[in-house]
Amino acid sequence: MSLVQSVKNYIHKMITESEPGYKIMLMDKETTSFVSVVLGMSEVMRQEVYMFERLDQTSSGENMAYLKCLVYVRPVRENIELLVRELQKPRYGSYYIYFSNVVSKSDVKLLAEADEHEVVREVQEFYADFQALSPHLFSLNMPTYSAGLKWASGALHRTVQGVAGVLFSLQLLPTIRYQNNSEMARVLAENIRQTVLTESSLYQTSEAEGNTLLLILDRRDDPVTPLLQQWIYEAMVHELLGVASGRVSLGHVAGVADDLKEVVMSPAQDDFYARSMYLNYGEIGQTIKDLMEDYQKRLKKQQKVESITDMKTFVENYPEFKKMSGTVSKHVTVVGELSRLVGTFGLLGLSECQQELVCGSDHSLNLQRIYQLVPDPKVREVDAVVLVMLYALRHEGHPNNDTRGLIAALRKRSVSDHYLKLISSIMDYGGARARQSDLFGTQTPQDVSTIRKRLFKGLKGVDNVYTQHNPLLLETLGEVMKGRLREGAFPYCGNVPSTLLSRPQNVVVFMVGGATYEESQAVHQFNLTNPGVRVMLGGSTIHNSASFLASVEAAMDGLPRKTLRI
Repeated sequence: MSLVQSVKNYIHKMITESEPGYKIMLMDKETTSFVSVVLGMSEVMRQEVYMFERLDQTSSGENMAYLKCLVYVRPVRENIELLVRELQKPRYGSYYIYFSNVVSKSDVKLLAEADEHEVVREVQEFYADFQALSPHLFSLNMPTYSAGLKWASGALHRTVQGVAGVLFSLQLLPTIRYQNNSEMARVLAENIRQTVLTESSLYQTSEAEGNTLLLILDRRDDPVTPLLQQWIYEAMVHELLGVASGRVSLGHVAGVADDLKEVVMSPAQDDFYARSMYLNYGEIGQTIKDLMEDYQKRLKKQQKVESITDMKTFVENYPEFKKMSGTVSKHVTVVGELSRLVGTFGLLGLSECQQELVCGSDHSLNLQRIYQLVPDPKVREVDAVVLVMLYALRHEGHPNNDTRGLIAALRKRSVSDHYLKLISSIMDYGGARARQSDLFGTQTPQDVSTIRKRLFKGLKGVDNVYTQHNPLLLETLGEVMKGRLREGAFPYCGNVPSTLLSRPQNVVVFMVGGATYEESQAVHQFNLTNPGVRVMLGGSTIHNSASFLASVEAAMDGLPRKTLRI
């Protein structure tokens, strides 16, 4: 069961089930991103797709009646209006319209009325209404999702459509549970349940019923994970360079070649990346070195063209060789830039402090180290602020809490008021009063399992000092698999099933407020170590620390302050 394969299958159906001949794909901004993260445009073009257009950027160009038009758009009002206009003055010979989710009968009627030239051959619903970033990870690409602590206008409907699209595409009929202290999670759960009931005819089999859990969580319960410096390749690239719809901008890198100013970083389109995305920083360096050595060996072989047979071999191998050359250039450039940033901003020392802060318990040592790093000119202003945020979250209830002293140190460094206000915002957003979880394991210090976890964490050794932290999600999944997820904390939406899911075969986790690549890597490892169980993770967006802080600021803007007064 793969989210990526599900979207690929839909696209393949669109292309192959229409009449043979050259086609154009007409998409909107969002569906363009849905396609681009799972398929390279050149791969789509090999299947008789002549060109791509955006529905919202088309102009009344030349008539191309010899082309068939595959329309793949979200069923929103703007797209319906644009399609009506397109059908009233059609530029193509025939139209095959595919909506990425359920479309209303009234909208279909509008299209039928506009089709006076009778060019529409087909209208179908394909439920690929999400970005499939990996086989187990999806995003709705919604950086802004809330107004205060309620759903922003249109955001709830979009989220319901996206999560329901995942369930419909994979034919999963779930039992739904949600985080009890989150009003947004409760409202989302109820709306998804109603949608699944209303559209029950979309399920072609009842096999998934009873073995699937949809678990809706709120980002506020774990505000720590998105703030931490990352050392797994995929997460590190997003944290330091930023990944948008499977693409990374390298235009700022000194001396970068033109063809490397924007590169694709998608496991569906880069085999090397698919094999390496979960390696840590040290491992990826060695892997890149091995890749380069393999490339250089092949290069020497390619240069030996001494006979007709050699020439034939060269021609046969050239496409693969060229692809390998591009892969080497891309990843050497990316890892080189990561290495530069790690050294320039002292990220190893900073990360070590972060990890000891959120995983350790020595308040005095943590405080001393933060006081050393805050004024360090090598440490970026935002990194110094994040350290203080992590301290404020971790030691919120400590009798010797010195958050105010650290804020004074930030002021001495001339940190902007914008960042100082964010410290108060993060505490209101994800402080102890906003959470239902024991995020730091401090509420039950004598619990045997808690002590054991801390002991083994301390024995992991120096090699793992930068990756001690495990996201709260991993603990929650463990409780799900043991059948110990407390109903008081995670109630059922609707009637409690007669046969409780003690060990569901499929778990779809949706994180209101955004997931992270660290959590994605944790889910990947969880799936590997729990055969027979398939966990998928989705979020409003996929955060790095910058996008997370922006979302916290947007969520808390205008709300009264309850904690720190900066």
